[in-house]
Parts: sequence; structure tokens; C-alpha cells
Amino acid sequence: MNAGADAVFFGVDRFSMRARAKQFTRDELAELASCAHEKGVQAYLTLNTLIYESELDDLETTVQAAKAAGVDAVIASDFAGLAAAKRHNLPVHISTQLSVSNSATLAFLFAQGVRRVVLARECTLEDLVLIKSNLREQLGEEADDLKLEVFAHGAMCVAVSGRCFMSGFESGRSANRGDCAQPCRRSYRISSERGGEGFEVEEGHVLSPKDLCTLPFLEQLLDAGVNSLKIEGRNRSPDYVHTVVQVYRQALDFYRAHRENPDFASRFDQLKILWMLALSKVYNRGFSEGFYMGKPLGDWTTAPGNQSSHRREYIGQVLTLDPIGARLTLRLESAGLRIGEEVFIENSEVGYLPFDVPDMWRGTERVSTAEKGQCVEIPLHPHLQVRDRIYRLAIQ
Repeated sequence: MNAGADAVFFGVDRFSMRARAKQFTRDELAELASCAHEKGVQAYLTLNTLIYESELDDLETTVQAAKAAGVDAVIASDFAGLAAAKRHNLPVHISTQLSVSNSATLAFLFAQGVRRVVLARECTLEDLVLIKSNLREQLGEEADDLKLEVFAHGAMCVAVSGRCFMSGFESGRSANRGDCAQPCRRSYRISSERGGEGFEVEEGHVLSPKDLCTLPFLEQLLDAGVNSLKIEGRNRSPDYVHTVVQVYRQALDFYRAHRENPDFASRFDQLKILWMLALSKVYNRGFSEGFYMGKPLGDWTTAPGNQSSHRREYIGQVLTLDPIGARLTLRLESAGLRIGEEVFIENSEVGYLPFDVPDMWRGTERVSTAEKGQCVEIPLHPHLQVRDRIYRLAIQ
């Protein structure tokens, strides 16, 4: 939220596509919604898994709790979730798990009261333009009331719209229930029934796609009539979420403020270079255009893990606060520090918070650098608390 998001989405202990993540409880929904509203953003509850017959009562209870808590909308992929939301007069957004990829389905959903749909990830830019045009022919001016949302940044799945059985067959963990074991992210070998050493399947992980990144052609997405960009954030670190959201926020704001200017294209391209550098510093598997420019043939990762240009490096932690002297004491436990360096903290109050080190002292002596193992003082910061851990992004 501090990075500029207009809405946040989160799951509770059931019906979320991140089943093994630490989830919120239904009792926490009111606090979550209130926190979001205080920041001026919308709060959306994800109910986007397949729902079994035995879970219908639990679904009803969850939707009731969401309505009472002031949640702004639920994100659903099962028509049971859509029906439950309608019964409680709670707006419902359709998840990409429903694979909506044409205007006829959009018109049908509009008739059911849906006013926002996250389109299938397999849609191309050309598809988006055609869908928007045909939807207007079917709904007239009401077409503007149906908001189209697309994924803009984050992990991609080898399966169409995430409908994969590989994990379920191998480990009993269903990808369609938010419990994917991600066997596609591994490397594989071909072996002969007669024995022998076998062969690795090329150099890359041919079932593991790169991460989606739409920043290089963001203006084309917006010109196509997209109303909202979704950024994958669950199970990601606070510095990843903050960096990615902030980059797209800045890009959107620049587009809206300057797109009519004659020098917009050149200035936007220059800024994209800086923004892409920022995105490359946080977790990624390499970047892909996804399906927006056609089938992403060959866009597989060369390694299953992080390919960011930088890594998170732990520096030390806050020992004491001195409000009178307006300073705090840091113990540099794992690395040194220098004046002017950008560092960051992560805590329950602010999530991710980057800040500069404008000044530094050892005792009464002002210093420009300090070494690992030393204790230093820096100016007091309103959001830093005792035991907060300090990090920086260091080149890999």
C-alpha cells in the first residue's frame, strides 16, 4: 500500500490459491479491511480455488464474514463463490482461473452482476483490443462498467491458466486448490530403459517459464483498454512487492500525466531503462512478455531459482533509541556501512521501508564508513524500533 497500490488482495485459511502460505483468519478480516481503507485502498478477498461439495457451508460462512468485515469484493473462479457473493450483496471479481478470453463470456458474466474480470493470461494484445471492441457492440455504453484486469508482473505457469494436474498426480497436492508442489520448476533428465548415464533436457528448465514483465510495452496494454494491472505478490518478500508495485505505480502515473505530450514516447523509454534496472534487482526468473505478443516459445528459465542482479544482504540491527539526542545505535553484525547508502528494514508496522543513511558517528567522531563488528549511531528514524534488522541490496 505504501508503494502506491490501489487495491490489495489476500486469502484466509481456505479457498486461496496459496494454500501453504501463512494465511489470515476470518476473525482478522475486519482489521485487514480497516487497515486497507485507512490507506485509501480497496481490500479484496481471494476465494479463487475449486470448491468441493463438502465446503459449501464453510464458503457461506467465509462470505458472510467478508461482508460483515467491510471487504470491498471477493475474487472467485468457482460459480459457487459467485453465487454466495451475490446472496450477500458483495461485489465479486472473476479470477483468471476461470480463463475468460472472449467478449461473449464477459457479456454473460455482466448479466450475472459481475463488474470486474481478470482475463486469461493467454490473451494477446490483439485479443484485448478485439474483446474490448466486441464487448462494446454487445453491451453498448454499459461496456465501460465492466472493468478488465490483466496480470502485469510475476510468475507464469506452464499450464493453461494454471489448470495443471502434474502436481496432483505426483504428490497429491492440487494446483487447482492452491497447493501446487511446482514440479515444473525442477530440472529433468532423459534415461534409457537399458541403462546408461542419460541426458539433461537442454540447458534450461523446459517446464519452468520466465516471469511475466509487461513494463516494456505497458503503454500498449493501457491503450488496449485495460483498466487494472494485477501484480503477483503473495509468497513474495516485502522488498520485492514494494519495488515492483512502486515501479508500475510510477509508470502508470507518468503515462497518465504525459501521454499527450509530443516527447512522451522518448521520455517513457528512457524511464523504462531505469525501472527495468530496479525490477532486475529483486527476485525474478528472467523476464518474458508472456502471451501478449503471441506464443512465448522458448521463454524458459535457465535455472529454477532467483536470477536477480542483486541479493538481500543483512547488515545489522537496531540496539537502542535516543530520542533526546535524536540518534539510534546500530550494531553492524554482518557487513559494513557508509554514509549516503540506501538500506531498508522490514517490520510489522511498515512492511518494507527503504531509507538513506545521511550521517553516522562512532562515539563523538563523525565517520563516513564503518566496518563489520562496530557499533555506530545514525539519525533517529520515526519508523525504526529496537531489534529492527537492517538490510541492503548488494550486487550478486
